[in-house]
Amino acid sequence: MINNLSSNLQFNFYLYTDMVNCLQLIKMSYLVFLIGIIGMIFNYKNFLITMLSIELMYLGVVSGFAIASICLFDVYGQIYALIILILAASESAVGLGLLIVLFRYGKNIDFDTYQELRG
Repeated sequence: MINNLSSNLQFNFYLYTDMVNCLQLIKMSYLVFLIGIIGMIFNYKNFLITMLSIELMYLGVVSGFAIASICLFDVYGQIYALIILILAASESAVGLGLLIVLFRYGKNIDFDTYQELRG
């Protein structure tokens, strides 16, 4: 009986330390998302930096979904993270295509120089 009780306490302790590690990893993903938002706020005129900041925001959200699904033993968060990664890759391809066209058109990638695109 005593041996069984001590093994249950030890299991709960490991579960607690795993949850602490999960919380630290979720804080890390939130920090990556916050770095992306700060990059968008301070570098809103440069198209390339804006695209990189958006990708950092995607990475923070996807890592948050993946970490939460691993910690909660649920596979749906990982599937959702995979779908978001696919959409982020397609958005990045379209954005970089626009960047190439804008650079060929005006030899500059700043948003201020393209006034005629404000449809």
